[in-house]
Amino acid sequence: MAKKSTLPSAAVSEPQAVSALLPQSHVILRGEEKEQYSRILDQVTRGISPTDIIEGFWVRDVADLQWEVLRLRRLKSSLLQAGTRDGLIKVLRPLAGIGEADDLADGWFRGEQQAKQEVDELLSEAGLSFDVVLAEALAAKLSDVERFDRMIASAETRRNVALRELNRHRDAIAARLTRVSETIEEAEFAEVDRSEDQQAAPDDQQP
Repeated sequence: MAKKSTLPSAAVSEPQAVSALLPQSHVILRGEEKEQYSRILDQVTRGISPTDIIEGFWVRDVADLQWEVLRLRRLKSSLLQAGTRDGLIKVLRPLAGIGEADDLADGWFRGEQQAKQEVDELLSEAGLSFDVVLAEALAAKLSDVERFDRMIASAETRRNVALRELNRHRDAIAARLTRVSETIEEAEFAEVDRSEDQQAAPDDQQP
């Protein structure tokens, strides 16, 4: 007699099929690329290969939290980029005067080659590098940057917790399947022993 599979029926489901059972995610904000999120969700789904709806929810949590981490890092970078203009103005004003510094900073951010060249020359003559400008930008936005770092760390921690819970779930299923498999094997061995005893009994009888 063929053995019945001890695996749950959901274990043979395709990861995408399990993911399709979940409700639509609402973590995508206006201006963000839905296709990029879809690629991340697909990569996480393929990497984890959820076997049931519970694992499917954790997959979605991991993808959503990874999306949040990427968003926060992008916004942190944009914050520093925005602060760079003010940092450039602050560094240039003692070197070129208020009006000229503002005009050079505006031209630098518009990508004007002449403004970039003049900024580089002023910084070089003063013995400074552009790192000074970036340092001024960071100093001005430091409290905001630190808040972003805490938010990023929190999202990464929650993502890692979801992955650990997924592993625990799989370990529990594996332990249950092992116990079921052992029970089936013990029952089958017992059945074989009984059959052998029944077959040997007539030979032991004397005429």
